Amino acid sequence: MGKVCGSFIAKIQNMIIFGIHACKSAIKYKRDAIKNVFLLDNNKGCRFLQNTGVQYRYCTKSEINSMVPKNAVHQGIAIDIDDDVYYSNIDIFKNCCDNCVIIILDGVNDPHNLGAIIRSAAAFGAYGIIVPEHDSCKLNGTVIKAASGGIDHIKFCVVKNLASAIKKLKEYGFWIFATCETATENINNTRLRGKTCFIFGAEETGVRRLQKENADFLVKINTNSSFQTLNVSNAVAIALYEVSRQNSQADSKPLFSIH
Repeated sequence: MGKVCGSFIAKIQNMIIFGIHACKSAIKYKRDAIKNVFLLDNNKGCRFLQNTGVQYRYCTKSEINSMVPKNAVHQGIAIDIDDDVYYSNIDIFKNCCDNCVIIILDGVNDPHNLGAIIRSAAAFGAYGIIVPEHDSCKLNGTVIKAASGGIDHIKFCVVKNLASAIKKLKEYGFWIFATCETATENINNTRLRGKTCFIFGAEETGVRRLQKENADFLVKINTNSSFQTLNVSNAVAIALYEVSRQNSQADSKPLFSIH
């Protein structure tokens, strides 16, 4: 128990996550998947480790810097963790509750956007996020730090084909809403009840044609007519808030639990 002194760094074969919030959450929710914890000596921000019983190694700043992306703000802590613990199979959505909400991301490649989306999804109690295997940001330490612990409260699923995933979600009882700037239906005027899946595209290209064709509805988020550009992570947060707002008005209670 407690600290293990010395700057030796074991051979890292898994994902490196970093940052206080991300690492604290991993220790709480993914402890069995943790292989090593690396800590900068005299790191007062990581005193939470003292009573956890988690073993950790003291490292120099340069050693931790070598584990994380260049110029990453690691806050003096990094964890070597089995990345399999973060992934789920699409079948996990088969038996989710009747008011389950999930998000499909079509071509979102920016890690900070993905991290912010995961954080919003966790904050509003969304059940999961689906991304394609190709042409999508990979789950990594930068994403998990930006998510600030949110990754430990959602299901994250990578699929080979989004069209097939959408078809399967429909079989599971989901209504599919693709977001589109040219849609005629405003999300505020759309009934968002039951099993709901939103599709969001990359900021440059939006949701691709095939995903739009496979959706049940096209919806838009109203913005200022003179400036319609909206960051995808902000768009996701607005959509999730709208689901919560509608349900609160209908039932006087949240549509889904908030972590």
